[in-house]
Amino acid sequence: MIELKLKRTALRWDFSFFAVLAVFFFWDDSGFGIAALGICAAHELAHLAVMKFCGITPDSLTFYGAGIRLSARAVESAPPGVQAAVYSAGCVMNFLLGGAFLAAGEGRIAAVSFAAGAFNLLPLGEFDGRRLLKLLLISLAAPENVDTVLKMCGFISAGIAAAVLFKAGGASPTFFITAVYLVILSAKGL
Repeated sequence: MIELKLKRTALRWDFSFFAVLAVFFFWDDSGFGIAALGICAAHELAHLAVMKFCGITPDSLTFYGAGIRLSARAVESAPPGVQAAVYSAGCVMNFLLGGAFLAAGEGRIAAVSFAAGAFNLLPLGEFDGRRLLKLLLISLAAPENVDTVLKMCGFISAGIAAAVLFKAGGASPTFFITAVYLVILSAKGL
């Protein structure tokens, strides 16, 4: 892993990030791989912008095989409204970009942006959706039930998302790998 320090934030690049990029660009004969990477970067930049606005410094930004992971312990101790703003910022950015690309006549890129926003709303692993659902459940449910409900929601949503990906993706290796990843991620939560 390559690591650099930018003030108090560690920037990390794992080998798996470069491997996944190489595989992705090898299979990308459509030419919009760079746009997809830009959409993912915009998602994380939106989180960073809201964090900066709220005076929160990220601990690390890690580029790895499954994407980009932003870590900031200070977010978890912030008030629930600030947490919700930080966690939802990336998905909001994806949906806004999707609308802008759609209005500009770039339907395929818009679909990627909408899909990235929806994907990150899944209540699994370290996705934004899981964090947002946990915030909601903490305010509504008994504390002893929060983890159980999170696990059940994650398992159900992973199954539905995997089925949709299998149906929509056909023989696409990327869709297949993503569907398997979702199922494994949900199984880890059980």
